[in-house]
Amino acid sequence: MKQPNKFNSQLQQEILGSFQQLVKTLIKTLLEALMLEEREIYLEETEDYANGFYSRDLLTALGEVKGLRVPRVRKGSFRPVILPERRKAGLDLAEVVISLYASGISTRKISKVLENIYGAYYSPQSISRLIKVTEEEIKAWKERALSEEYFAVFLDGTLLSVRRNGVEKEPVYLALGIKFDGSREILGFWLFGSEGESAKNWGEILRELSRRGVKKVQLFITDDLPGIENAIKMVYPGSEWQLCVLHTVRNSLNKVRVKDRSLFAEDLKRIYRAETEEKAKEEILRLKERWGKIYPKVVKKWEDKAYALLTFLRYPKEIRQFIYTTNQLERLAKEIKRRIKVIEVFPDEGSVERLLYLILKEMNERLNSRRLRGFKEIESGNYHALPGEFFTQ
Repeated sequence: MKQPNKFNSQLQQEILGSFQQLVKTLIKTLLEALMLEEREIYLEETEDYANGFYSRDLLTALGEVKGLRVPRVRKGSFRPVILPERRKAGLDLAEVVISLYASGISTRKISKVLENIYGAYYSPQSISRLIKVTEEEIKAWKERALSEEYFAVFLDGTLLSVRRNGVEKEPVYLALGIKFDGSREILGFWLFGSEGESAKNWGEILRELSRRGVKKVQLFITDDLPGIENAIKMVYPGSEWQLCVLHTVRNSLNKVRVKDRSLFAEDLKRIYRAETEEKAKEEILRLKERWGKIYPKVVKKWEDKAYALLTFLRYPKEIRQFIYTTNQLERLAKEIKRRIKVIEVFPDEGSVERLLYLILKEMNERLNSRRLRGFKEIESGNYHALPGEFFTQ
């Protein structure tokens, strides 16, 4: 019987060891880059500052990755989401699979990733069983109790392709809240099976939020869907309404000739970048003088909706950037689209709900842990907005 060649065996071990070390180095480089990017995003949205790094180790399937440079902040409220909380904690295979799936990677590709990296074969069917969450789990998250008060609530929808006796793009309704301390919470997502966004459905969603414990909302930020203002007033009559300025600007410029757009856009900027509501109203009068006869319907929209377009100017300058547009929710919708881009059509409503639950639950934990800049005065209760006026107690 032929004896194994010790030299070849040793060479194989050395090659394997070198490969594992190379992969661990790549993992370390990638993790450090991602954590640094996480901190940059965190600092853009909070009143905090970078404060160097600390070192920690991470146990992986290829062995221990030593000396990870983990970025930290001065107030100590930041922790990279990508790292397990426990020092030297291993990466759980089920968590890896769910994270990959929630990132929009198909079960077939996940199967290949696990085989190539972990040396373990899991069929796409096995992975489907692993990522399956129960209807009760989704229902419990969607119906969980909410806070009694929110400073602002964004309402908007995004379209996904779902198969129901044929494939149609239908809206997924999303609601995002900002609390008085500047932290954010995804309040829920809803599917109604309809082909277009409906104020009637928003009314049902608002009544559900009320049943789940939301008693007061200072400000709602939405687009100009017909009937949505009335839907808000029916459930939350004491709330103010902010119409998304950027949506209105885009819609206005789409109705202006190309040769006039640059000048028209500059005039619109002078409205929504005004220091006060009164100055903004003066700029609307200038817009009418200059463009009223050329684009009467576009100008009339700004006149008629000034009461809703300029609401954000009654609040401190530090927070206006967060409340004059639905961009907060649009970024959330964009992240959903990025993660599901490999799924062209959802086979049924259940598959949409499972994936949205996985994505939004994880994103909600991240949003909850971060505070937007400028909300100190709001949190302390020193400021209150009244129609046409913003004053200090």
